[in-house]
Amino acid sequence: MDYLKRAEELKEEIVRDRRYLHQHPELGCDLPVTSAYVEKRLKEIGLEVSHCGKYGLTALVGGKKQGKVLLLRADMDALGMTEESGLDYASLNPGKAHCCGHDNHTAMLLGAARLLKETEDELCGTVKLMFQPGEECGTGCLEMLAAGVLEQPKPDAAMGMHVDAMLPLGTFGYGMDAVFSSNDVFEITVKGISCHGARPHQGKDPINAAAHIVTALETLIAREADPSQVCILTVGSIESSTKAFNIIPDSVTMKGSIRTYSEHEQKMLVRRTEETVEYISKAFGCEGIVSWATPMVPLLVDNTLESEMLSYLKAVLGDQARVCEQPVRKLGSEDFANLTGRVPSAFFFIGAGPDREHGGAYSQHNARVVFNEDMLPLGSAAFAGCAAMWLRAHAQAGK
Repeated sequence: MDYLKRAEELKEEIVRDRRYLHQHPELGCDLPVTSAYVEKRLKEIGLEVSHCGKYGLTALVGGKKQGKVLLLRADMDALGMTEESGLDYASLNPGKAHCCGHDNHTAMLLGAARLLKETEDELCGTVKLMFQPGEECGTGCLEMLAAGVLEQPKPDAAMGMHVDAMLPLGTFGYGMDAVFSSNDVFEITVKGISCHGARPHQGKDPINAAAHIVTALETLIAREADPSQVCILTVGSIESSTKAFNIIPDSVTMKGSIRTYSEHEQKMLVRRTEETVEYISKAFGCEGIVSWATPMVPLLVDNTLESEMLSYLKAVLGDQARVCEQPVRKLGSEDFANLTGRVPSAFFFIGAGPDREHGGAYSQHNARVVFNEDMLPLGSAAFAGCAAMWLRAHAQAGK
């Protein structure tokens, strides 16, 4: 099959799926409407659907010929923000919007599902489709892993993609080694003793302690992190329990994050953050407590698989794809990383700018971002074509 030609023929269907999802965004791991729609569409394509976790879904294509198993993954959740795109199919759910583009990923994988189903007899193995919730909150992939997404059958390799509004249409980015950073989100509470601002000696000042903690945390990057590694520690919020000018509060809360490509540096910075907060707080007569959100590990691709899939992508899309010259590295996080640590994986970025020469005016997570829907058939063809070619190559190699 000419996957790109067939995907272009299915463009109206893929766009329709995407626009329905775009208008009905849901957050985190609570995706009843989204999951029901995807399940309905998969069944219409002719696939048997399995629930994996509360709202995660899987489906198998192929298996008629013995061979390897390749997992293709799409995330389905939206962001907690109000869309300002001006599109006539903008979000119908106030405070929820697909401004990261996960609706595109889901629609592309639904399109790939149809392409693969139409060529099922030719597949030299099995494609496992994974539609997951909760990428933005970082727990969706973990939930599906706990529910057995890597079992019955166990994938031999995995592939994911992410739309990029800042890349020109049809431009593909690839990675080598680390593609996304780790992300450890922290909340620090410094507890002191409140008193009148004119009588500071009668209390224990958590604001003073918090100020020293911020400076000390920045010093961890300057003096303890390996200079050859990319490490970022950001305190993004400081708030006292009282907001009056003449009251020393009884507590201060700080929020921030640590990001790096190195798992070794990640563990060291988490440990040293806890020690820094504890001992500086004590030095000022206060108590310091650190709590952490679910940690995100760096997304590490398998370089051999990444190169192999990139060659298939070029073969499937031909002159409709232009590949970035240099590998892409981003300091955001992506919970596909929870798969890459367990299964050899490849990950790509697909450009959705306004044309083939320019990126969009706004990036993901901006309320005004707009994704060019002309990239949808490219993504569906890339998913399906890469899967079919990988299965064929590894069946022939006897691997």
